[in-house]
Amino acid sequence: MKAARWVAAAGLVLLTAGCGETAAGPGTDGEPAWRPVAESPLSPREAPLTVTAGARILVIGGSDEPPCPPNADCAAPPEPLRDGAAYDPEADEWTPIADAPVPVWAGPATAAVVGDTVYLLAGERFVSYDAATDAWAELTPPGAADWLPLTVAGDRVVAYHDSHEVPGAEVPVAMDPLPSDLVYDAAADSWSPLPADPLGPSYDRRLVGTDDGAVLLAAALVPNPGIEPPVVDAARLDLATGTWTVLPGGDVLSGFGFHRVGDVLVSAVEGTADGGETNHWGREIGYAGLLDPATGTWSELPDRAERDPLDGFTLPGDVSGDRTIVSGAWALDVPTGSWTRVPDLPVDEHLQGQSAAFADTAGGGVVLLWGGSAWEAGEWTDGGLLSDGWSWTVPAPAR
Repeated sequence: MKAARWVAAAGLVLLTAGCGETAAGPGTDGEPAWRPVAESPLSPREAPLTVTAGARILVIGGSDEPPCPPNADCAAPPEPLRDGAAYDPEADEWTPIADAPVPVWAGPATAAVVGDTVYLLAGERFVSYDAATDAWAELTPPGAADWLPLTVAGDRVVAYHDSHEVPGAEVPVAMDPLPSDLVYDAAADSWSPLPADPLGPSYDRRLVGTDDGAVLLAAALVPNPGIEPPVVDAARLDLATGTWTVLPGGDVLSGFGFHRVGDVLVSAVEGTADGGETNHWGREIGYAGLLDPATGTWSELPDRAERDPLDGFTLPGDVSGDRTIVSGAWALDVPTGSWTRVPDLPVDEHLQGQSAAFADTAGGGVVLLWGGSAWEAGEWTDGGLLSDGWSWTVPAPAR
């Protein structure tokens, strides 16, 4: 494996620092803090889909049913909502959008954005939303029996399998034949198989789009996983030629935390694992790292301060932009390698079911939190849905 302590991401554009009307203002200690955003036209709800298209963040669907108490075992969620709104983080303004033709629920990799068009896989239906014309369209679904996550390779949507395991098998067994990942042709409204990747049967498959294709991160599917560290293998796809290039593997656990930040792939997930008592690997292996797909170079992330896992606010999900990734309690400015702690929300209640999104603006990277439910700490019998939103502008790195 090629190794380096830290490689700055070349080619990332430096954003101008500053505070607009909706930027996070100073907190009590002088650091930027969360600020409430303008009242939205949406009703209170949990777990809406949030996705950035152009300069606006779309908030769509979610559930307005009574929320499930934290740590409770509740019935299956009801059918999600279809309405939505677009938030402009620079103007602090909301605009209602047309209702989706399908119920929409937040989920990992259920949406992909190409230009101003959002593609959404909802159950067995595949739809698109054109943010420029405020119009939805029904499209041909990929046709797979199971749900497939979406990504964007170049300027095309790809639906891929996150595992090659046979569902329900007692021991890991690969599907035979291995199913194809699929690429969408928007002009023809049709899907076609991608060339088979060179990594073979794998699980924890994460496909991250690049300008000219995608990078696959995965762990080899073996009969006895865990005996050896399930570190990630990698391969790069050139979509124009349909060719794969095997990249050096990384000494990193799981590709699921990786997001594109500029021209590199970054996971900022905290923590390590050692295999436990049964299959101890003899060392701690982390979940965080950086891969430059152009060179195949892996880098460790710069050190961050130690913290108690229960200390402070953590973002519900990872979000990223042109130069920033926000994961858990931390935001990382990738070109400079500088960390910023995510500030605490100025609320006393326990919040859950919020959705997060990231937008690059002239004033810096903005994180939006919206919706969810609030519960009195320790009192899980009287939760209420929220239609509140909060924004935080990630501080510019010191120069």
